[in-house]
Amino acid sequence: MTPQKRKIKMSSSIKPKIAHLILAAGKSDRMGRCKQLLPWRSTTLIGHAIEQSLHLDTVKTYVILGAYYNEIYNQIKVFPVEIIKNKDWQLGMGTSIRNGIIALQKDEESYDGVLISLVDQPLIDTNHYAGLINKYINSDKTIVATSNKDGVGVPVLLSKGYFNELRQLDSDYGARHILKKYTTEIYEVSSENKNIDIDTFEEYQLLIKDHFV
Repeated sequence: MTPQKRKIKMSSSIKPKIAHLILAAGKSDRMGRCKQLLPWRSTTLIGHAIEQSLHLDTVKTYVILGAYYNEIYNQIKVFPVEIIKNKDWQLGMGTSIRNGIIALQKDEESYDGVLISLVDQPLIDTNHYAGLINKYINSDKTIVATSNKDGVGVPVLLSKGYFNELRQLDSDYGARHILKKYTTEIYEVSSENKNIDIDTFEEYQLLIKDHFV
């Protein structure tokens, strides 16, 4: 059975309450250093990701940390976000999503959906997030995902009907199996080549050169 989006279709003038999970718990083995704190524009990769999220209306931002917790926490504690420590970060991305869902379900606020994004996609901006939310409001789909030449993925917005499945994740596959399971429930929004992951220092340097030199 497909999770229900909402009992009554929302008016396009009413914005849903969204929890945004920024996944930033990895050790960045291929990078060989703390990826999250690499300089980006006037801040860092993680600072930039948080700033893009904070520009969104009716969205509460949660940042999931793991490796380098103390170093990153000291850099981002000034932001008005909820910082979650994932003690199981070594087991993979799924544990970060699980911990994030558990945290937001304990929150006093009630959320209509969850937006999941990665810290290492710095070209993804507020406009893209807002586009996902807009399509969520104005379509009957329960999932709005970012599409590229390889298929669909993050950033992705899922309705609260998926929360129980998301909190069962415990591996390095993130929410991919949920997207494969509910393909007919997905509305796709083009990444416009913005969802470039930075996995190595060389990729980081190339992206800096392409966009700031």
